[in-house]
Amino acid sequence: MKSIKHLLLIILIFCFSGNIFPQKASPELDKVYGPDPLLFNGKKYDFFLPPGTGGHQFLVSTNAINGGVSIKGIRFEHIKLNYDIYNQELLLSYTDKEGSSSLIQISKAWLESFSLGEMVFENHDIKNGPRFYQVLGSGPLKVFYFWRKNFELDNGFGSENFSFGSAKKISYVFINGTLTPYRNKRGFFGIFEPDKKSAIKAYMRNARLKLKNADDKSITNLINYISNL
Repeated sequence: MKSIKHLLLIILIFCFSGNIFPQKASPELDKVYGPDPLLFNGKKYDFFLPPGTGGHQFLVSTNAINGGVSIKGIRFEHIKLNYDIYNQELLLSYTDKEGSSSLIQISKAWLESFSLGEMVFENHDIKNGPRFYQVLGSGPLKVFYFWRKNFELDNGFGSENFSFGSAKKISYVFINGTLTPYRNKRGFFGIFEPDKKSAIKAYMRNARLKLKNADDKSITNLINYISNL
């Protein structure tokens, strides 16, 4: 039964997603963003979902967020972006000359990094192939988050609609050029040398920092502190 549901899920996604092959940007995009093709060298975003689907595929919300991207060493600021973490696609929101709003998938070929509000993401090929990780920290040690979502059959309240779950993250410490995952405080402490653990524990205790619920600023301060030990 579970395999049948998964097959149905795959069929529905392909039916509602539209064209899956790349296409060139429209002439209207050139008028909005100028002649540089780096920013809009992608296909139109056509990921449509069955009626009644719960939740959404984006990291934060369905609304685009002010941000910026770095493509092949060139930085583009003050643009509207959204991040589809189910498909792992960065989307650019634009308005054509008729005033119609659309989304295009920014090509990953030269996409190095991007920001969504205060969140910073970088493209790294370290583990499991090229991925975009949210990056926290400015020293030799950093915390990386890989964000994802599941799309499953929701049988709640007698219905059988598909629904996106909440955003989930896999947490890593970037140390000595590698990614070491952690799931809790014990795993986090185990990454570092024994002579640093007491200082890290004291810092977290004084800051009343709980890894599970800590915000980005608190984790950034923590990993920067460890980098300077």
